[in-house]
Amino acid sequence: MYALTALAVLAGAVAIAYHAGSKRSQTELATLQEEVDRLVAAEKDAAIVKRVSQQMEDIAYQQKAISDQQRDRAEEQSILATRSAARAEMESRAARAAESKANAAAEVAERERANAERQQEIALEQRDEANHAKNVADTLNRRTQARSLAVSSQVRREAGEPEVADLLAYASWYFLKNNRGNEYYADTFKSLVQATDGMPRYKLREGGAVNAIARVPGRNGQCVAVSNYGEVEWLSAGSTDAGIRITSKPLLFNTAYDFRDVTVRDGKILALSHNGPLCVLDFQGKLEVVDLPEDDYFKLVPSGNRLLVAARQSLGWYADGALTGRVTLDKPLSTLVDRGGTICLFYADGSYAEMDAAGRITAKAPLVNYVVTAACFDPSTECLLLGVKDGTVYPVNKYNRVMETLAAHKSRCVSITMLDPVVVTGGYDKSVYIWNMDNLLYESGLDFRGELETEHVGKRVVNSSEIPTEWLVPVDYSFDGWTLAVCGDADGKSVWIGTSAGNVMLLNSSADDMAKRLQRGLKRNLTQQEWTRYVGVSIPYMTFK
Repeated sequence: MYALTALAVLAGAVAIAYHAGSKRSQTELATLQEEVDRLVAAEKDAAIVKRVSQQMEDIAYQQKAISDQQRDRAEEQSILATRSAARAEMESRAARAAESKANAAAEVAERERANAERQQEIALEQRDEANHAKNVADTLNRRTQARSLAVSSQVRREAGEPEVADLLAYASWYFLKNNRGNEYYADTFKSLVQATDGMPRYKLREGGAVNAIARVPGRNGQCVAVSNYGEVEWLSAGSTDAGIRITSKPLLFNTAYDFRDVTVRDGKILALSHNGPLCVLDFQGKLEVVDLPEDDYFKLVPSGNRLLVAARQSLGWYADGALTGRVTLDKPLSTLVDRGGTICLFYADGSYAEMDAAGRITAKAPLVNYVVTAACFDPSTECLLLGVKDGTVYPVNKYNRVMETLAAHKSRCVSITMLDPVVVTGGYDKSVYIWNMDNLLYESGLDFRGELETEHVGKRVVNSSEIPTEWLVPVDYSFDGWTLAVCGDADGKSVWIGTSAGNVMLLNSSADDMAKRLQRGLKRNLTQQEWTRYVGVSIPYMTFK
């Protein structure tokens, strides 16, 4: 409508202008034409804008409708979300409650598991204790049975049943050896001695007291024995059909000599007489007499490649037929020993000193507070053994610590020898005692090797009252005279024993060696009936041959 009105006005104006003048009319007409064109273009633009506006309005209405739909949907989603959140919260609370219950159940289960494990541990401990108790009972049973078998072996031998006696002797040793027992239990050891060679014996031809015995180096089963009656005899032990037999070759007999000690060096026998002469012999009996400046001689002490000759109050080194480097003492000696190059001097008043290679004597604190009457040093273990006036024997280690007390003899101990780890002692009570140092239960809780290497021992860990008696009692042999001399043989396991009655015995001091020899000589096994009779039914039957 607006556009038509504009056109009518323009038409009237054009007509008036036309009549006003042609030139002017033309100019105005052109101007009006331009205006008309402009207005037409503007009208077209307005129409376009109107249509675009209409379209935009339609789009806006559509977007509003879509927005309304989305809002409605969002509201629905919000409602759903709210409901889901409420449900999730409920489920969360339920889950937390379930988790709490699960944790509680887990704690209960853990406690029950721990309790079950503890019960299992207790059951295992009880089982182990029961097994240990059974093993201990079985072990003690076998040890007890071993001691009984040793006695039975000796009885059967006296009854003239040597085969059964041998089997019982071996079984006794076997049960002790394999059940942590002491195979040096006296009856077991003695039954082994009886089952092997026994203890062969020889009596010196003139019957003088055997004051000293010396091994022959490098010759097993040989020794030289000397007596207070001037006898020097070379003894040899050899096997015969009747067993081991000792034979003798007399080398010297002169009642003017009272021999107190003897040693064998460089193929020569040196026998020391109490009243002074030192007799030097070869093994054919050729004699050289070396006069000494005084009397009361009693000891020969080999020290390295030298030989010390000891009187009660003087010392001197023997070489090439003469005594040199003599030292006079201010008080009498009771005994002395070479301790790895140092001469240990034990005095009759209980005091103690040491002499070096140059002859210098230094007083020392006593190793034991008793009068030492016999001493022996074992180079392989560095163990010093001291026997005292009341018969007790003290092993001393390299740190001068007394390792143990061996309550051996009932009177003076006069001779000691050691065949590592066996110690043999002789005394005036007519007895020989045999100790296996490895088998002793030391109050310190250490074993023999540990004792040898320990300078100081702290708190005692073993009560002596808890040590079984079988470990405290040594093997003992009694003879018809004082046991004046004990000497280890060159074989390292046998011991020569000399008594005041003139007897010389050879004793195997190794229980294990005797057991091995015995087993090799067994002729059969015990029958099932014999096993039941002597061993019993609590120990399963076994064979030894």
